[in-house]
Amino acid sequence: MIGFPSKVLIIADYDNFRFDEPLNSPIDFVIACGDIQFKVLEDIYELFRKPIFAVKGNHDSQAPFPKFVTDVHFKIVQHRNWVIGGWQGVPTYKGTGPYEWDDLAAMKILSNFPYVDIFICHAPLPGLTDKKDYAHLGSEAVLRYVRDKQPKYVFHGHVHQNMGAMVENSAVISVYGKRIVSIAY
Repeated sequence: MIGFPSKVLIIADYDNFRFDEPLNSPIDFVIACGDIQFKVLEDIYELFRKPIFAVKGNHDSQAPFPKFVTDVHFKIVQHRNWVIGGWQGVPTYKGTGPYEWDDLAAMKILSNFPYVDIFICHAPLPGLTDKKDYAHLGSEAVLRYVRDKQPKYVFHGHVHQNMGAMVENSAVISVYGKRIVSIAY
């Protein structure tokens, strides 16, 4: 199946407590890559009434997402013919967060996760979209998943910087704040 061309609002590490930013074009759905206040997600839902697919970031609440958000951590959903899945959190760097994990253990778990067209995560990819400081190093587990499964798109947050890279045929896009991306198969 081929995903329909779509305009997607991507949001990650959103610093404001409310979302009241105008968008210059309509959107088809929303991807939330972590570290976003639930009130911001509520504002987005109220403004646009579009599906929201999300994973948690390392600073997110342990409370479950609101009912209008679809949590895609280690799950697969389909929307507009896109197969969407994800992985929450980041590799351990403080050892205190609920959404920090052992990268070697995650590598084993992710090796069993099937192909998705759109992979949503919080962690960056090492040597491509990460930073050199200890808190923002990339995940080898996510990088291996991307190399092995080759999702069409990978969206992540965490590094507080907009940037992108290619891993073979996978477009990897780091988002800070909000960004509208047009995707097509």
